[in-house]
Amino acid sequence: MADFYVTPSVNLNISRFFTQQWTETQYIDETNYNFITRNQPQNHFNTMYRDVLGPLKQAGKFLDMEAESATLSTANAAKVKGNKKAIIEMLSIYAWLNLVDTFGNVPYSEALQNEVGATVLQPKYDDAAAIYADLETRLNAVVASMDPSLPGYEEDAFYGGDMAQWATLAQTIKLRMGLNLSDVNPAKGKELIESAYAAGVILNVSDNFTFPYTTGLVSNPVFQNLVQSGRNDFIPSDVYMNALKAVNDPRIPKYFTLAPDGTYKGGPYGNLASYNNYSHVADVIKEADYPGYLLESVEVKFMLAEAAARGYNVGGTAATWYGLAITASMDQWGVDPADTAAYLLANPYDAANWKKSIGMQAWFAMHNQGISAWYFFRRLDYPQLAVPGNAEGLVYRITYSNNEYSTNSANVTAAASAIGGDKYTTKVFWDKF
Repeated sequence: MADFYVTPSVNLNISRFFTQQWTETQYIDETNYNFITRNQPQNHFNTMYRDVLGPLKQAGKFLDMEAESATLSTANAAKVKGNKKAIIEMLSIYAWLNLVDTFGNVPYSEALQNEVGATVLQPKYDDAAAIYADLETRLNAVVASMDPSLPGYEEDAFYGGDMAQWATLAQTIKLRMGLNLSDVNPAKGKELIESAYAAGVILNVSDNFTFPYTTGLVSNPVFQNLVQSGRNDFIPSDVYMNALKAVNDPRIPKYFTLAPDGTYKGGPYGNLASYNNYSHVADVIKEADYPGYLLESVEVKFMLAEAAARGYNVGGTAATWYGLAITASMDQWGVDPADTAAYLLANPYDAANWKKSIGMQAWFAMHNQGISAWYFFRRLDYPQLAVPGNAEGLVYRITYSNNEYSTNSANVTAAASAIGGDKYTTKVFWDKF
């Protein structure tokens, strides 16, 4: 799952193109939102069901057969086992939300039914809003099941079995769900957001939901795609670069290298470009051990700014969280505090146009985090991007897997009809505006 969120592979995760932060050089199908040539929808669908949710379900079965440490009392052994189950459940919920927020209606209640005597080969597609409601129930249940006084799986790569941090992640997921729902169900959005904030969300770097890549076999997928493979396929887009330059963003030299002409220069989005003529992504994100960000404190502070702007009680004003979010991003990239202060002075929060104010700054800050940037883009409708030359529109969801039309035709066809058409321009249920 971490690899999926982090990879820039044109065969799998092209979300950096949905928000036009990066562009391509030699092959431009993906920057024109062609999902047919490399079949990203099928690869995405298979990754989440086959490579994430299926193995997590199997891990739960193996866990039931494993004995806990003999040094634990019977009661504490049961609690540790429960914590391990909670980690599996949390990762599963995160994957399910990815599917719903990407495709819309998806197989859920009948999915992963591969037991002997209880096999469902053609699962129905459940309503996305109903899945959201069930995932909320599951989130509440998994938090209640955790015992933070005892560890979970201590070799857990994300949090080392620290259940308090897993509980914080659960509340942060709830915060994101609440924001997503705020236009279609404001009452439910308010409930989720305010309860999540009160319980504690990710505000500190130490609580970030990140995967610790290392040199060797478990290296960062950006390193694998841009360095190890020797490919020169990606450069910053002129859309993103020009917007950053327009506000004199001090992160530009942190994000990118200088072009040969001595300027910071983005390539023409969606068109052919020579790799050698433009700026490149900075070396720091191409390190083998650069962490993989799935959900982190900078994004959360921008979410809290958005929540406050929508009128929800999150312990501070939209302007306050806006400033804290920008400052956190600048700190993350090593910007001098004086430059941060000057940037905030030149780019204050605009309450009269809060969607643009927060949306643009979140776009600037979510560099190299395409999926996170895509959430803000869909909720706030900023930045206002131009449609690439060969595209049908902008990307608001991903189309269904081709394999589903071959093996589960009736159900996927019904799902396509229910959501208003299987197009990438069709919006998911919570994207009302």
